[in-house]
Amino acid sequence: MYKSPTRRRRISGALIALGLVLAGNAAFAQQQPLPIHIESNNADLSQQRGTSTYTGNVVLTRGGLTLTGNKLVITRINDRGNIKAVLDGSPAKLDKQPDREGDDVVTGNAGQIEYTNNDSTILLRGDAVVRRGGDEINGQVIRHNLDTERTQAERGSSGNKRVRITIQPKSEDTQP
Repeated sequence: MYKSPTRRRRISGALIALGLVLAGNAAFAQQQPLPIHIESNNADLSQQRGTSTYTGNVVLTRGGLTLTGNKLVITRINDRGNIKAVLDGSPAKLDKQPDREGDDVVTGNAGQIEYTNNDSTILLRGDAVVRRGGDEINGQVIRHNLDTERTQAERGSSGNKRVRITIQPKSEDTQP
């Protein structure tokens, strides 16, 4: 079937416009803040204090991030939905699924995990361990940024335990 050059230009223009709208929607969706979901056996919420406390089998999820523990205290930092979440456990656990293909799962545990969503920082305190791929880092205090994937470890102010790191060699591809 024959299509006039004018009609082809209109169709091409419509396809380009559709592509821009879809690309814009994808960028808009990525910029939207992710909701935080919490499950627990008990909850105590105080709007006046700006804090909430959750106890018993606590699970906090946000996107691919899951934190689990015994007690969670959330403090609202500002009116934009930014929070500081402090999770106690024996141990409290961290599981971060990759955001991009090729990234590794990040897991960890500590006596206490502090999460701040405005800067995507996880702070693990007390016999802290973070694992990524086959690598592992141990310390009394570990700070991990979920966006930059930068990890810092300290031995802490008490005790003689030093930071320990295990880096696994990358396996070579044996495919021809």
